[in-house]
Amino acid sequence: MAAVELGNKARATLGHMPYAGYRDAAKKGTLLLAYADEQIVGYALYGLTRRRVRLTHLCVDPQWHGHGIARLLVDWISDQHGDYPGILAKCRDSYDLGDMWIKLRFTPLSQRPGRSKARHLLTSWWRDHGQPNLFTRDDDSVLARAAVDLNVLRDLADEERSDAVESRALVGDQFADRLELVRTGALDSEVNSMEGPLRAHCITAAQSFTPPPRVDHAQLKQVRADLLSAVHLVNPGYPHTDQDRYDLEHVCEAIALGLKLFVTRDESLTGILGPPAQRHHGLRILRPLEVITHIDELARAEAYQPAALLGTRYRRQLLGIDAGDDLVGLVNPAAGERRRDLRNTNRGLALAGCDRVGIYDPDGRLVAVIAARRENGALTVPLARVANIGLADTLARQLLFQLRQQAREAGSPILKITDRYVSPALRLAALQDGFNQHDEQLYAFVIDVCGPAKQVEHQAVTAARRVGVPEPAPLRSDMPAVAAAELERIWWPVKIADSALPTYLIPIRQAYSADLLGVPGGLLPRHDNLGLALEHVYYRSPRGTRPRHPARLLWYMSRSGPATAYPAAVIACSQLDLAEIGTPEDFHARFQHLGVWGEHQLHSVAHNGQVQALRFTNTELLTHIPLQRLAVLAAAHQQRGVPPLGPLRIPPGLFAALYQEGRRQ
Repeated sequence: MAAVELGNKARATLGHMPYAGYRDAAKKGTLLLAYADEQIVGYALYGLTRRRVRLTHLCVDPQWHGHGIARLLVDWISDQHGDYPGILAKCRDSYDLGDMWIKLRFTPLSQRPGRSKARHLLTSWWRDHGQPNLFTRDDDSVLARAAVDLNVLRDLADEERSDAVESRALVGDQFADRLELVRTGALDSEVNSMEGPLRAHCITAAQSFTPPPRVDHAQLKQVRADLLSAVHLVNPGYPHTDQDRYDLEHVCEAIALGLKLFVTRDESLTGILGPPAQRHHGLRILRPLEVITHIDELARAEAYQPAALLGTRYRRQLLGIDAGDDLVGLVNPAAGERRRDLRNTNRGLALAGCDRVGIYDPDGRLVAVIAARRENGALTVPLARVANIGLADTLARQLLFQLRQQAREAGSPILKITDRYVSPALRLAALQDGFNQHDEQLYAFVIDVCGPAKQVEHQAVTAARRVGVPEPAPLRSDMPAVAAAELERIWWPVKIADSALPTYLIPIRQAYSADLLGVPGGLLPRHDNLGLALEHVYYRSPRGTRPRHPARLLWYMSRSGPATAYPAAVIACSQLDLAEIGTPEDFHARFQHLGVWGEHQLHSVAHNGQVQALRFTNTELLTHIPLQRLAVLAAAHQQRGVPPLGPLRIPPGLFAALYQEGRRQ
């Protein structure tokens, strides 16, 4: 509460932060207080992302300015989290605090307009922790896109409006590069119905929103019919009022635009339209506070949508030389491309003997196309397109992962996207996936090595020299876990054996491994070519060993019942991005789009009302390592080769032996 009081006094420069934001940071251990005897004289509120420490608030009591309080706070964060690449903070230039940031050993990283009404310039300040410069900090990438209703817009436009603090936090500088608010036609229509001065204020406030792509009216009509059909089962005759009709149009347009978030403080709207919108269309209707608290989880839900791909009727098919009509929806006119340009590209690749692989949706429309070929030691991608549809982000990430697998199988340590008109969704996904830009091309390392850092560095440097891209920075043998995990993500499938990144052997029953890992097959239909979703959540009791992130996971599929025909074995390797303790209700609300358990099953494994959630990505299936072979390899590393009853941390040497065994064909 002392931090809240200090923050409220400094609201003119810190911006709005709901009380729940302080409470959530305190719960996570990321609210740092500075004391002078018993008096709290300053605080720092920060968050830990996968790539950096994000400093949201740095606040010192004015009576204690000049006493080094800010330096103490920032130095403590660096000392405690030195294994992260650095600290990122954002500050308006108009506050004239540049000298202070420089004294705190921050350097300006980039500059862009903020979300304030005056669009004040906002500088990103970076305090580097001295880690190898292997990380692409894409400061302008948007993690989540959302539409809002008039209630939220009025909160932003009317300074006298009560209870508006949580809505105003949506446009705070700390969320300027992570949350994009989309202006919809439904919102403009409702604003147009207003009278008086507030209408002008709302129009002004909405000018900072992103204009949406043009909505498909036929699709909008179908969405409206589907949503009403579901609502009428419990609420016949809806919509009953003009406000109901506005609410319906808001939600329908958000769905038709492919958005996955809609923000409102209207509990009636949430209660009536929320369940069918999420169940049938994947749109989550949330209060502003819920978006703020779980922005990272929500963003990743929008990006991956694993449930949307599993068991779908999407199909993969080679394109013919005369597939010009199908390609129309993949033209990139914003980059200056014309229809005939894409037709000529397809024809030229066909004549050169390069396969073009298309992905078709259940209605037979071409929604993505990829062409790849091996050239000069690299796997080059001269054609990389994804249509502007709701699943664009999901398809982009799936296709990039498939390309990494293809590069690995071809023995190409460099993956290059050379398509000058690459789709925006694919470009953004590539930058987030660790691609770098060189000579107007995107490239990534695909290092198929499980060994010490020096071996990894040698292969990466050799590949860079051969292909003609910049050489990576040197690696060190005692790389911190956070740095190693990030490198294993952006250089997948590399495994750095002499780093501090831990590995856990995790037991999983066959019924659940079929859902999460696709092994054994046959219980759930899975698309052969789109493969596994990139992200899932595995739940367990918090008793016993609690895995910590980041880490690697080796999955041990147990022989769980007389009806199972598959022997127990180590079957897959994943990257652990998050290991968190919480309540079944909280986890079900946050991760239901990533896991397979319902809330009842979460309660069944809870201990003292708590469950552990393991969020993992980039699952790689291995050749099965049966229990007998596991025992032999474990004994060679002075370990017991018995079936694990819970998470079991294993030494780096045993992990390397198991992983290399699983990679043998």
